[in-house]
Amino acid sequence: MPDWIYPFLLNCAYCIWLASFMSKDIVWLRSLTICGNIVVVPFYLHNFDTLWVSIIWVGIYTAINSVMLFLIYLERRPIVLSDLEQKIYDSTFKSLEPRLFKKIIDMGTWEDLKSNVILVNRDSDLDSLMLVVEGEAEVILKHGERKFIPTGGFIGEQSFITGQKTSADVTTGEEKTKILRWNSNILRNYIKDKESLKDNIDLILTADLIHKIRNMDEGNDEIVHSRDLKIN
Repeated sequence: MPDWIYPFLLNCAYCIWLASFMSKDIVWLRSLTICGNIVVVPFYLHNFDTLWVSIIWVGIYTAINSVMLFLIYLERRPIVLSDLEQKIYDSTFKSLEPRLFKKIIDMGTWEDLKSNVILVNRDSDLDSLMLVVEGEAEVILKHGERKFIPTGGFIGEQSFITGQKTSADVTTGEEKTKILRWNSNILRNYIKDKESLKDNIDLILTADLIHKIRNMDEGNDEIVHSRDLKIN
């Protein structure tokens, strides 16, 4: 290469770095920084005897920015939900950002249960929060009265919110039921320092609980899911 090309590349690299510093988007900042690092390499190699330390540090900075760009890509890539996850999101968790919803879902365990399986015993400490995904659950109140929680309804949300003992027995219905179960302590620990997420989860669970209580007071056999009711 002619000698004039090396200072030219150096100045091009400085211009690219300047553009990176002016960028408000972290992806552009890191990408332009890497481009500037690549452009300046021939200049450093041409002056290897005096700038070999700079070559090492440029390599380190480039590697760090490349790794961070990859992590940003992983965080920003589109979330792909299964048909069942999409159904749950649309019916119950639509107030959450899809990426947060996916993390919450992945924290739970899926369970396919037969009919009349005991899920909750009255006056006990419940260590899990459950969501009826398919089928229904049957609530047996203190006086023997029976209510049904349809698909989309929560089980154990009162204990999750208050930390108190359960107030009713709950079993699966007469048909097979699919539920999503979260460990209460793990879920609480995950959301406790995330104020926006915690507020959203509390609102979802509280709305579900309020509508259950309202339906019980109205004497309905089925506890209508909160999405089907309007709050005046």
